[in-house]
Amino acid sequence: METASVTTEFKRWATSFSGCDGGDMGTESSPSIWVCGIEWGGGWDDATGLQEEMVASTDTPPIGYTDYKHNLAYTYNRQTMKLLSAINGGRVEDYERFALEQKPFISGELGYFKMNLYPIAFKNTNQAWINEFSEITGFESKQGYLEWCRENRFPVIKAWVQRYKPKLVICFGKTYKSDFLISFVDPGSAENHEKLMDRDLFWYRSGETVIVICPFPVNQNGLNSNARLQAFGDRIRSICHTV
Repeated sequence: METASVTTEFKRWATSFSGCDGGDMGTESSPSIWVCGIEWGGGWDDATGLQEEMVASTDTPPIGYTDYKHNLAYTYNRQTMKLLSAINGGRVEDYERFALEQKPFISGELGYFKMNLYPIAFKNTNQAWINEFSEITGFESKQGYLEWCRENRFPVIKAWVQRYKPKLVICFGKTYKSDFLISFVDPGSAENHEKLMDRDLFWYRSGETVIVICPFPVNQNGLNSNARLQAFGDRIRSICHTV
C-alpha cells in the first residue's frame, strides 16, 4: 500500500468534491437522485490537467453545468438522460425533452447530482498510470492510487450519503460493484439481484436511500439499447416506489 509518500495536496483534493460534475446534492426534506460513474472520461496526456484540477476549489459541491445541452453532448450523458427519463415515468426516446424540462445537473436546478468514484480523469479505466502523476500524487502506480482511494476517499463519499440522504443513487459499472458497496451501502443491507434483458441489476436499501448498480451504459455488454434502458428505468422506478 503506497501511503507514506502521498502528497498533502493530493490528500486534500482527493477527499473533497473532486471528480464531481455537481448539481443539487439535496437535503433530507428534499432528497435528490445521484448518478455515480467510475471516473471522468477523456483523460489527461500529461500532468497539466491534473495540476489545474487540484488547484481548483473543491471544498463545496460543484454547482453543475451551465447549459442543459451539455447533457446531450456526450454518449454517456445521453444514455444517462434516457435512463433518468424512464425513471421519471417517461420514455427513453423523449430524453431530449426530459433534459430540457428537468435540467439534471444544471446550476440552480434541483433534484439531481452527478459524480464519480475516483477523481483523476483517464481516457478509460484500462489506461496506464502516467509517470508525471507520481510526483504530484506520490503514488508509483495506479494500483496504489486506487487502493488509497478505497481506504480514504470512499468513506468521505459515504459521509456525503449520510449527510445529504439521496433518495436514489444510480451506480454505473457492475465490475466496480465492491467499490460502490463501500461508498454507498450500509453493511448488512440486503442484496437484491435481478436479470433484465440479459443484464444484471443489483439493488439495496440503506436507510431511506435506494442504491442500484447497473451495467455501464456505453459498452457492448452494458445498457446499449433504448429497450434495455427503458427496462432498467421502469424497474428502478418501481423499486423506488415499493421499497
